[in-house]
Amino acid sequence: MKIDKKLMRVLLDLGDKPLIVIGPPSSGKTTIITTLGLMRHKLMGSFITYMTHKSSDVIGAVMKPLIPWRCIRDNLFLILDSYEELSARPGISLLVSSAYRYKTYGNYVRYLRYLARSPRNVHALWLLGRIMLLHDIVTDQVIDNEAIKIATILNSRDIKGAYLATALIINSMCQQRTNNLLILDDITILPIREEALLRIIRMARGFTNIWMAMHSIGRLNLEDLNTPTIITSHSGPAKSLSRLKDILSRIKPGEALYMGFNEELKIEINEVRELRNKLLNESNSNP
Repeated sequence: MKIDKKLMRVLLDLGDKPLIVIGPPSSGKTTIITTLGLMRHKLMGSFITYMTHKSSDVIGAVMKPLIPWRCIRDNLFLILDSYEELSARPGISLLVSSAYRYKTYGNYVRYLRYLARSPRNVHALWLLGRIMLLHDIVTDQVIDNEAIKIATILNSRDIKGAYLATALIINSMCQQRTNNLLILDDITILPIREEALLRIIRMARGFTNIWMAMHSIGRLNLEDLNTPTIITSHSGPAKSLSRLKDILSRIKPGEALYMGFNEELKIEINEVRELRNKLLNESNSNP
């Protein structure tokens, strides 16, 4: 297929760099980003962790993520701050900074429960409620994340989803494995603060093998992204109103424009979809 050569050029251009796919709903973001991931899995044997809120987009075994407590505790402020600005709450920040002293998640929870027994300690009670949202994803064990080649994590669109997205990026930082690919689909639907979202984008830019799909291209500058980018097709009003209208005017319906380090490529989304289905069928028949 024609598209194989174009997507191969995208993968070669990427190397192990981050990728961002931006565009409105139903414009082909998920199709493109998962197809590239499946190609990488087939060609390089990469392990893929794919996070989405839509069960229809599952590309591998559905599983709960397990992230070591040591990684969570050392970066707990970044996770909690993705939803609420903790710097405005000195009392909370102090409690969060004490997490590194506790070798297990359970011990830290017991500490917070002890403090929360006092009605005056509203900070401990607030933090206890937030930290419990991480309960299902924290482990004290040494884990082997390479047990499943392609795994899908279904997340909610609420606070827990915002925490999970941030925790997965931080976990990639803690592991520093070059053959693991993390894909975060439509991260902007999560209730992440705008400042935290930009920080998360910059964090992802600093780590290899993290790809993101995003809505609302008009609110973003390519300078903010500073990473290989695929811009999917937009409607007429979106093109005329967007800050990136000069770029969007070059994209026809059903197309995507790849803005890489080395070149620009026009990609037909329907052909990508055909390739994705082919790759999914092959991965399902050869787990």
